[in-house]
Amino acid sequence: MKYVKRACSRQASGTAQTNGVSWRVIRFATLLTVLVASVGCGTSNPSKDTLAQEEPAPELIVTRTFLPVDEFGKDGVLLPYETSANPYGEQKGRIKKQSVAMYIDARRAFKAGDYEVATSKLNELLENDKALSGPWVMLGDIALRSDDTSAAQAHFEKAIEVNPENVNAYLRLAKVLRINGEFIASQNVYAETLGLWKDFPEAHLNLAILYDIYLDKPMLAQQHMEAYLFLNSKKDEKVAHWLQELRGRTGVAYSIEAGAGDNNLSMAGDVE
Repeated sequence: MKYVKRACSRQASGTAQTNGVSWRVIRFATLLTVLVASVGCGTSNPSKDTLAQEEPAPELIVTRTFLPVDEFGKDGVLLPYETSANPYGEQKGRIKKQSVAMYIDARRAFKAGDYEVATSKLNELLENDKALSGPWVMLGDIALRSDDTSAAQAHFEKAIEVNPENVNAYLRLAKVLRINGEFIASQNVYAETLGLWKDFPEAHLNLAILYDIYLDKPMLAQQHMEAYLFLNSKKDEKVAHWLQELRGRTGVAYSIEAGAGDNNLSMAGDVE
């Protein structure tokens, strides 16, 4: 993963470094300071100055390049927008029937809140089929239910290691990082997600929420919220109202280069 330096001490300890969103718009009086620490591989503890030199604070990856853009034909006529394919959904391969059945059982137990049974079935499934990343994602979801963000992060990272195109694992990993206050790292994981699938509606929405509530970047939030509404085939009045409030703060009526001619999008938020 680009966002985190994997230190050899993690292998020695066998644990992962710790690093939902309320729909209420929380305005912070001051921004939170994100402290990034790196763990050395030697036997001695480096000084804070040494750590600062070895592990500089992460910088925000630019995400505007992932915004949808209208295309026009030679005659100037607007072309239908062609949504890019989800690389994870496009993957083809044969999965053992036994693995499918066991995963369904684990999913059923998870939805019923029987996490012990779900965990047992998932671990058994992974012993028999190590090529699957989905079970690791569900194990991360179970860890989050018990507020174990360290275990959740480790599981989501493992899911990405097994299948680097599992965009769902990236989305959840970004959420864990946000929960732990690593807002820049979280943003960068969302950027990686959109790098895999630039038209992932939920990635745009979650990134918009991160920009607005946690990073105090309303203009960027507006762009990705408009992208979400543009890409989302279902009407989302809750997001539309939030976007209306955002536009009131930015003073910009419409900020992306796609869908500006669609009154339902350009006037999003003007709903009863």
